[in-house]
Parts: sequence; structure tokens; C-alpha cells
Amino acid sequence: MDNRGRQQHRYSNGQRKELLAEFHASDATSERQFCRAKHLPYSTWQGWRSKEDKIMANKRHSRCATMGGQGAKEIIPFKDDLLAFMRGRRDEERYVRVFHLMQWVKKYQKAWLVQYLASKKSEAVAFNSFRSLLLSFAERHRFRPRTPCISKVTQRVLDEVWLG
Repeated sequence: MDNRGRQQHRYSNGQRKELLAEFHASDATSERQFCRAKHLPYSTWQGWRSKEDKIMANKRHSRCATMGGQGAKEIIPFKDDLLAFMRGRRDEERYVRVFHLMQWVKKYQKAWLVQYLASKKSEAVAFNSFRSLLLSFAERHRFRPRTPCISKVTQRVLDEVWLG
């Protein structure tokens, strides 16, 4: 005995737009009749009708099943400036450490930092939270901690190649 119920179907943006346009083009007086004719669950249709403006105005590709914007929101309002600083440091072939990010935020975004730290329970929690926020920010933007290593080539050979 297998009682699974109805099979859930995932509709793309294009399918949603087509069905909504078809409903408006037809002279269907009953939404329920339209749903029965199209084998569409009425509860799904109600959700589409409540979000119809967003669905029709959506610019995402018709193959996508979502309308976008459901990811985590960035809580750092100055992320572009911070990324520019990080990229600039890396372009100068200097290390990008969390310490450097903390110093930059302290110097250029003092008001935001004071507000962020005040929202935490204690000073220790605030420091750890701020540090982990910057660590995850760096990781999310593909900045990995790089550790210096011993060169396999001797310094004499490197100098000869460099000086030519």
C-alpha cells in the first residue's frame, strides 16, 4: 500500500507566465475550471495570482524555477569598498589578513563598527563576532589565508633569473 498523494510539480518562470497570460486571454469565468482544464492545483494557482505582478515583471530566464533574491543578504553595507581594499592589497602582493580588514573597518567605517559592536552582549562576544564576520566575508569572496613556504629553488638561482 503506497499512499503518496499527488506528485509535486515544479514550474518554471516561463510556464507560470504562459499560464497566467493564457488565463487572461481566455474568457474563463472560473479560476477553478481553468485549473482543472490545465491540471494545475488550485492552491498553486492562488499563490501565482497573489504574486502575479512580480511573476510578470520578472526578468530572469524562463527556464529558472525561482524569481531570485532568496539568498542571504549581506550585512556589511560597505562591501564594495572593503573588497576594493582587499583586492588592492592582494595586487600589491601583500597579505590580506583579518587583522588588516579590522583595521580598515575601524579607520574608515567607525560609525558602523560602533553600532555593530553595541548590538552584542559583551566586548569579548562582539570582538569574536566581528572577527568571524570578516573571516566569512573573506572566505565568501575567495580570499584564502596564504602561508609563506620555503622555495624549492635556491636564492642564488632566483637572483640570476631576476637579474638576467
